[in-house]
Amino acid sequence: MANQAEQKKVSWKTRLARLAPYLVAAGALYWVFRTTDLAELKKVITHAPLALFISVSAAMLVLNCAADVFAMGRVFSWFGVKIPFRELYVVRASTYLIAIVNYHVGQAALAGYLYRARRVPPLRASGMILFIIGINVGTLFLLASGGAARGGTGGLRVLRLVPFICAVGVLFYGAILLAKPRIIAERRLFAPLFEMGIRGHIFGVLVRLPHVFVLMAWHFASLRMFGIQVTPGAAVLYLPVYFAVTSLPGNVSGLGPAQGVAIALFSQFVTPPDGLTDPKLIAAAQHASVVAYSVATSTVSIILQLGLGLMFLRRGTALGLSTHPEELPEPPPEKSTTDERLSSPT
Repeated sequence: MANQAEQKKVSWKTRLARLAPYLVAAGALYWVFRTTDLAELKKVITHAPLALFISVSAAMLVLNCAADVFAMGRVFSWFGVKIPFRELYVVRASTYLIAIVNYHVGQAALAGYLYRARRVPPLRASGMILFIIGINVGTLFLLASGGAARGGTGGLRVLRLVPFICAVGVLFYGAILLAKPRIIAERRLFAPLFEMGIRGHIFGVLVRLPHVFVLMAWHFASLRMFGIQVTPGAAVLYLPVYFAVTSLPGNVSGLGPAQGVAIALFSQFVTPPDGLTDPKLIAAAQHASVVAYSVATSTVSIILQLGLGLMFLRRGTALGLSTHPEELPEPPPEKSTTDERLSSPT
């Protein structure tokens, strides 16, 4: 009975942990819409070129997936797992459908594919995906440092700490990679990180940059279509900050606290309507334009990703992807990673 009660208690903790990001996102969105002039928001959306916006977003999503697959394929090849670009594109696009529901399950699906289709031991496959996730987030925060230092004003003054935190984090992580403490380095899950070393991490960031640049081009176009006249220089500076925030827990597919950050970063680039002089009305118009851009971009992205995922899901499952990645067959005994070698990332 005690064991059953303990299992039930753990189960509720797990459920609460899974539900927490959605609760945070819902609370943040409630605040955003409560502080937004809905009539002004409707006006912004009505005047936006929605057909062009959706068409550009669809094209950029396809290109974004290609850039993501390029970076992912390069990393896999450095671990000796060579996957044709076309096959990996199908698999990656298929995971969009799963990741919309739960990002971590989507990443687990990729690890499951590596096991089923490429016979990569589960822990090693998970370590490879962990490396990719870390590079994704790390690249965003590194690029966000410049924008955070200049954009951290008002309620977002705390963003000025981002460059310092990034610098400390990079130095600490680099020291761990060099020291290779046995308690971490000998674990098969983390072995791929140490195999890559500092040089491999640098190359990982370099191959990830095209993906980030595609995202920036996509959002730069979206900003302009919603009347936010951000300059290319400001976009390069501030968009990584926005992307970094969307990657944090508490945002669900780009919806959540990220909208508040977008308001603080981009409201200054909204030109007030002609004849409008009241500061409160000007602020309301700027607020509504940024909310329209941020929510519309995230919402359309979710819909398009669902469509792309559905389009490729059947082919993806035929290649070895599973919609239930936690149901892995019993893996064969894993060999020690001592003799495994990493191909040079060139």
